[in-house]
This record gives sequence, structure tokens and C-alpha cells, in this order.
Amino acid sequence: MDPITQLLKDYHHKVFLSHGPTAKGVDWGDENEVLLRYDKMLKVVDMDFYVGPARPTILDVGCGWGAMAKRARDRSLDVSIVGVDVVEEMIVHARTEFPEHSFNVADVFVMPDAETYDFVVCNAILTQKHDFSIPEMERYARRLIHKMFSLCRHGIAFNMMSTRVNFTVSNLYYQNPVELLGWLLTEISPRVVLDHGYSSLSSGNGKYYDFTAYVYKH
Repeated sequence: MDPITQLLKDYHHKVFLSHGPTAKGVDWGDENEVLLRYDKMLKVVDMDFYVGPARPTILDVGCGWGAMAKRARDRSLDVSIVGVDVVEEMIVHARTEFPEHSFNVADVFVMPDAETYDFVVCNAILTQKHDFSIPEMERYARRLIHKMFSLCRHGIAFNMMSTRVNFTVSNLYYQNPVELLGWLLTEISPRVVLDHGYSSLSSGNGKYYDFTAYVYKH
């Protein structure tokens, strides 16, 4: 297992044991903020050029205790979620609470590319740095994005912390959205949507410091 994945496993194991199936249980302090991020991930299917099954499959990488499946259910979205996570306790909970979806203990990096899904999403995994260096996180992020794209039939979505902020904290990983856009267009696909519009509130009081990228194959 990659050292960064191992650290995330150990960290989120402790967080889930402390807070259970809540927003804090996936290391979010505010319920409304995490729901906003789930909505951003689920929006990956909402593209005018998408032609596929009426009930598309979404691979949720780092699915935690299945909260995105709960959000989809609460919004009556007709999607089939396949969640994977390296924290076994989270998967056990997800299987129990959301039997209509599929959840597995798995490391996405060892999943076979032949096993594809309509869409692949990854919420909040690429926002964390902990004690790793920026170059280490950049290599990890690009490797994960490549892997996600190899597993999708139509597109992927993920979020990252933006460098367009007025302060940073040492345990988070920040990405220049302009540089990422250039890399995605060059290395992954010409079909890219970057949603940076929710990074500040309309009042001008900064609150959201991340952005969401959508990358499509068609």
C-alpha cells in the first residue's frame, strides 16, 4: 500500500472510531459543507453530452461510511454507487445502512482497469497533505487522477484545495487551479470543467477554499 494511502487509512480509522457516521466521522466540521461537496461530486452525471444507462454507476473512491450514498438517497437521485475505502469499519457500516448500493474494502490503485464504471468520483482525499511534502502529494494526486480516469467509461470528478486563498494550513494540500487545468488538458482529456465559483461566499467572507474538477472522455 502506498505510504500516503496507509496514513490516510490510519488517520480516518481513528476519526471514524471517535465520531462515527457523522460529518466529523469523515473529518468535516460542518454538515452543510460536506453536503455541498457531495452535491458537487454527484453533479458529474449532469452533462448534456452524456448518453448512457438511466441509472449510471458511480465509483466513490474513499467513500467513508457511505454518506454520499445517503445524500443521493435523500435527493432521490437514481444512481448506483459502488463505494471503496481502505477503512474496514466504515465499509461495514455502509453495507449495513445502504444495502441498495455496493461497498468494498479496496485500494483503488490495485483495482483492475478492466473493471469500469460510468463515473468515478473522489471527495476530499486530494485535499489532505498531513506530513508529506508537496512533491510527494503532487505525484500521488496525478497517479490517482490517472487511475480514476482509467476506471471510468464517461468521466470523473474530484476536489482540491485552491492556492487562490489568503491563508494556508500546513496539513492540507493546495493546488494551483490554472496549472491543474493545463495538466488535465494536456495529459488526461480536452473535456474539462473546473468549478471554482463556490470558493467564496457572495458576501465576500471567504469560507470555501476548494474547487471541483470534472474530466470527461467524450
